[in-house]
Amino acid sequence: MGPSTEAARSVVVDTDLASDDLVALSFLLSSTEVDLVAVTVSGTGEVRCPQGLDVIRGLLAVTGDDDIPVACGRSAPLAGDRAFPTEWRDAADDAWDLDLPKVAAPSGERTAVELLIEALDPDGVTVLTLGPLTNLADAFRADPDLAGNVSSVVVMGGAVDVPGNVFDEGAEPPVAEWNVYVDPTAAAEVFGSGVLVTMVGLDATSEAPITGDFLELLRTNSHTEPASLVLTLLENNPLVYSGEAYFWDPLAAAVVVDPGLVMTETIPISVVTGDRDLGQTARNAGGDPLAVAMGADAAAFEELLIRTLDQLEPDHPIATLPPPSAEMAITYDGTDCSLAGPTATDQGRVRFTFESSEPGWFAGVVHLTGDRTTAQITAAIEAGEQLRLDELGLDRPTIVGSAGGTSVTAEPDHYMVLCGSEVGDLLIAGTFAVDS
Repeated sequence: MGPSTEAARSVVVDTDLASDDLVALSFLLSSTEVDLVAVTVSGTGEVRCPQGLDVIRGLLAVTGDDDIPVACGRSAPLAGDRAFPTEWRDAADDAWDLDLPKVAAPSGERTAVELLIEALDPDGVTVLTLGPLTNLADAFRADPDLAGNVSSVVVMGGAVDVPGNVFDEGAEPPVAEWNVYVDPTAAAEVFGSGVLVTMVGLDATSEAPITGDFLELLRTNSHTEPASLVLTLLENNPLVYSGEAYFWDPLAAAVVVDPGLVMTETIPISVVTGDRDLGQTARNAGGDPLAVAMGADAAAFEELLIRTLDQLEPDHPIATLPPPSAEMAITYDGTDCSLAGPTATDQGRVRFTFESSEPGWFAGVVHLTGDRTTAQITAAIEAGEQLRLDELGLDRPTIVGSAGGTSVTAEPDHYMVLCGSEVGDLLIAGTFAVDS
């Protein structure tokens, strides 16, 4: 973490340690504008407790912030029995395959409620919630005066004028966002507590997708442990390549540092806690007035994220990307995979985009090893042979997702472009040569 400044804002983060929570935490731990005084883990979120304590201690050890106190909360929502999908929770428990150090637990651990009561200083602390609001609502129940110690709460959650992202209730379109859906009672209690709440939900985060262009820019500006960790998280996230990943929690974390990154409206909001439309954050004249983020400056956010993670001084320019030697467009129309672009180009950065009419498809650029001819590779693929890339005569794959562009640093040789599906279908779009 960079040196703190006198103007650094005291912040407590309540997190469920989803993959993008780890991005958000890495950002905050790298910021000189934030004094992170405590981290509480929501056991009702993606990670389970106490496994979440191992994950957060490992992350804090990587960033050199292992003096920050951490604690876990209850595992059941304040009401109901809703939970995130098991496969998500298993991945969160395993730190999303990050190789984090194992840190021994100190003696005399506190609960999340105890730590929140201790950390929420009467001078005022900003609370950032990145998962269900169970812990904060639980703390407000335990100490009704505690809300007075909170200067503001920034909540990643909710959806107002856009569809939600919880599809298992059969709503068409879905109306609830996961963090509110899992514990709507907790959200309703925090929203109605009288604290100043800024809700950074899907209305704003939908304007901040994670693109291949961003990954490439981060890869070029990745000289610190936090930047490298974030790059690994994003590169390993399959939603990035399907175009379904957004900067949900990182945008909310950035709003703590720079509220001007989002455009807010004061909207009276009620949380639906009944069976129908459970977890919806609905406009309601009798609801609680919240500052709701309805849009975001994605470009300014991305610059702040990269600058902070790579700890660049304000006058230090971000390393930019060289212009591409060629641009190519890959398309899957439900039947055919096609490639539009030159059949030969100079060596250097070749930029690809991909569009698909069907979900679950992606594209890839692979190098031809010379072990098989193009005709042999085509015949093997059309015959449905279940072969590894190297057995097909291919290597050095680069996945091209449907969000933004993806570049390949191409050296003199021959390359093939493919379309593939999640169930193993493979189609050839074309080939191109790179001249020296």
